[in-house]
Amino acid sequence: MKIALHQIAYQIGIHPTELAKLVYDGEITGEVPDRNPQSKDAWVDLHSLRNFIQWRYDQGRMEELVYGKSIRHIDKWLSRK
Repeated sequence: MKIALHQIAYQIGIHPTELAKLVYDGEITGEVPDRNPQSKDAWVDLHSLRNFIQWRYDQGRMEELVYGKSIRHIDKWLSRK
């Protein structure tokens, strides 16, 4: 499911520029037109983002509190559709 990059970034505690870089690097599925993370057309795939956050947590690169908050927000958006 697609969501506007700027809409989810702050909710999960990642700056939009950092989230856009993850898209550029192929870590997360999405699109950032004109390399502008604030673009209304910039989006990320929530399933891809959830998998990435889970992987980062499993690698010990994310604190449990941040992980829980991020997953909660993503799951909330996924349950809306």
